[in-house]
Amino acid sequence: MFKIILPYTKAGVVGGVILGLGRALGETMAVTFLIGNAFNISPSLFTSGVTITSALANEFAEASSELHLASLLHLGLILFVITFIVLSLAKLMLMRMDHKAGNR
Repeated sequence: MFKIILPYTKAGVVGGVILGLGRALGETMAVTFLIGNAFNISPSLFTSGVTITSALANEFAEASSELHLASLLHLGLILFVITFIVLSLAKLMLMRMDHKAGNR
């Protein structure tokens, strides 16, 4: 498996893992239920928290002031930029892996 299958499918496997990471960045409700959905900052990784997507999903319908709505739209823009950067880096890495595989 390591000598035959993985050398030819390495780019696809790595691409699938990174696209899965990009998908996980935008996941909303499963992450919201898992992490507790609490707006607090704690140094521990095991306390409850909130993600950008869960904040958008939970608060967008209740945004009454223009400042609250604008801040949620800015959070959406930040989430878009983060996701775009991750997927762009994945694409560059896959192109580099394909280029190296073609030189063998």
